[in-house]
Amino acid sequence: MEAESPIPSVSDITLARAAQAVVSNAVSGAFNEDPIIGADLSRAISVVGSVVKRHGLLLQKTTADALVASGRFDVFVDVAIPIVDAAHELLLAGNCAEALDGINIRADAAADRIVNIDLVVVDPEVGWSGTYDVKRGNGPVDGRTRRPIEHDLKAARMVLPSYLAKRGYPNISRTTAGIIDYYGATGFNKILKIGRDDLDKHFDVPIRATLDKVTLCLRDALHAELPHLFATVLESIHRESAKKGAMPSRSEPMPDRQQARDMVTEIINARPTGPGPRKSVVGTWLRGSA
Repeated sequence: MEAESPIPSVSDITLARAAQAVVSNAVSGAFNEDPIIGADLSRAISVVGSVVKRHGLLLQKTTADALVASGRFDVFVDVAIPIVDAAHELLLAGNCAEALDGINIRADAAADRIVNIDLVVVDPEVGWSGTYDVKRGNGPVDGRTRRPIEHDLKAARMVLPSYLAKRGYPNISRTTAGIIDYYGATGFNKILKIGRDDLDKHFDVPIRATLDKVTLCLRDALHAELPHLFATVLESIHRESAKKGAMPSRSEPMPDRQQARDMVTEIINARPTGPGPRKSVVGTWLRGSA
């Protein structure tokens, strides 16, 4: 019996480079200075926040790359699909998913609007395709945002066979729509949601490990940058304090990355401190009023 050949995966080097590019782009970005916290801390916080936001886009790209690497799927990213009036009206009428299953509406019919779909995945061999929105999912998505996304995915599903036929896939007979929710906390409808643990079973190819790996690469790349970001913050705070006479100025050079990491860790992990001894203001008041 011939052994099954392993499914190709995205290389570790590719994942590490993609993660590093996300951090490098965040570091090189321009950020507004908050007047309360100052330029250096504004930049440090903004860089970290930018990396977190870009993680969602990295998951989208890596999902597409992993599916293509399997050799089974054709994948399109950021696809503009029309939400035709007929699909919109069917959904507004409250039809259940079973009633809408298998409906195929012409993509060139009168359209309510055009929407951008994160991923369109096609398996030409079995005549299947799916539309997906990709979310990082580490927190709930507001209901006013969730509902339009769910609506548009369901509507896009109904025009998908016609849309793909114009792109060279004439035999698509089965379609689906879903939310890829990596951390699982978006709050989208459970019927549509595909969590991290469900990905391999849903696509019938192993892609979760690749997404987990690129996430670790991103964390490592960001952590490597943190000492530099926050060493600058600490030095800036020290300079400002020295100018105001709160502490003597320092003549020693900037700490290296390990020293900066230790300083940040020490501050973060410091034990809580109380107010300390208080001056006897009551006694002073009594003496003054005598």
